[in-house]
Amino acid sequence: MNWQLVFSENNIRRLLIGDYPQALGGVALTLVLAALGIIASTLLGFIIGYGRFAGAKPLRALAAVYVEFLRNIPLLVLVFWAYFAPPYFGVTPSKFSSVLVALVLFNAAYMAEVVRSGLLSVPVGQIEAARALGMSGIQQALYIVLPIATFNSVPAMTSRYITLLKNTSLAFLIGLAELTEIGRQINNRLLTAPVEVYATLLAIYFLLNRALSAGMRLLEDRHIFNRVFCFFARA
Repeated sequence: MNWQLVFSENNIRRLLIGDYPQALGGVALTLVLAALGIIASTLLGFIIGYGRFAGAKPLRALAAVYVEFLRNIPLLVLVFWAYFAPPYFGVTPSKFSSVLVALVLFNAAYMAEVVRSGLLSVPVGQIEAARALGMSGIQQALYIVLPIATFNSVPAMTSRYITLLKNTSLAFLIGLAELTEIGRQINNRLLTAPVEVYATLLAIYFLLNRALSAGMRLLEDRHIFNRVFCFFARA
């Protein structure tokens, strides 16, 4: 096997940071794409999920249409639409923004259902107790319903975040220089080491997802989760 060809200084640098400072790529771009996608899709997913759970009837209907539509189309098709459709309306998006928008819209549909299932798991007695204490609807949501629902949803959220990180690899289909695209370029240049190149990509994706999974598992400890949730609630 030609491992020495794959692990040259230039290849390692490109796998990690792409052609930086000219253009960020590789693992660094994958992590940026995944981090922004996770944050944005979680926020959007909470809004849609809570709207479908406790919103007015028209809002629940709109949220349901969004979820059912996005869950029943392939992410790859959505990536192509996000990249090729805007020019018809006079907008030329970057490859990065196209992939990010597709990832956010797609993952938010699944996150909305994760959030809704977490909300449905909140004991009715907890809500009734909050009402008995005179809490407003916003206080009930912020201090009672959402903390319990979010904690119950952490394992499902972990699964969605891992899937999102893996799905960033689809960006290579429109030429965005994330990890898979850099690996493809290296393989096309070497021509003699496809197994070594893609085994390297496999190992990198595995390590990234294991690190993400380990970080999320910390939130399954209620004491750690409460400290993190209270920090963001105060912010």
